[in-house]
Amino acid sequence: MNPVCLQCEKPIVGRIDKKFCDAWCRNTYNNKIKRENERYILLANHFIRKNRGILKLLCPIGKAVVRRDVFESMGYNFRYFTNVWRSKGAVYYMCYEYGFSPIKEGNKQKALIIQKQDYMEDYTYNPWSFKQ
Repeated sequence: MNPVCLQCEKPIVGRIDKKFCDAWCRNTYNNKIKRENERYILLANHFIRKNRGILKLLCPIGKAVVRRDVFESMGYNFRYFTNVWRSKGAVYYMCYEYGFSPIKEGNKQKALIIQKQDYMEDYTYNPWSFKQ
């Protein structure tokens, strides 16, 4: 009995160890498997790119203060960021070269948005030294 193609299930002609009938079926099958395995990665990258675009739009000159509701109205997702940068007394949630630090002024919630500066390159973050 001839083996069948893993993608289209047609009989395979040729070597006994072949799994696909042609290159199209092989590529289609592997792309489908990759898509299923990387669904979360694609979703996270989507939100990180969108967040970066929002930060860039709200911070055209390298530094800005914006209300939290403005972020939310633009679709910012606070769960997704690329890294954390700590300065003296502030934690910045970065999306590539843009980031924000939450600010509370009474009952108002705002964010200080920054664009990455050269001096930030020398920063080494050690998550085990973080004090909660």
